[in-house]
Amino acid sequence: MKEIDIEKCPFCGGEELIEARIASYGGAYLTPVNKGGLRNAALFATVCRDCGSVVRAYCKEPEKLFHKKDRRP
Repeated sequence: MKEIDIEKCPFCGGEELIEARIASYGGAYLTPVNKGGLRNAALFATVCRDCGSVVRAYCKEPEKLFHKKDRRP
């Protein structure tokens, strides 16, 4: 996965961004649509400490959303 470097909040210009895991009761996960099965990947966010905006939402292991035979090496 490519690293993405976000230097400041596009909403307020704040430069202190924190990483957080998006959580709900039982966990927040991405699950593939139209693929079926029980595959999922945890969901994370980059949040501006100044205004609280979610600047970016992402999963760290997107390959988990595919069957093992369809994953990239």
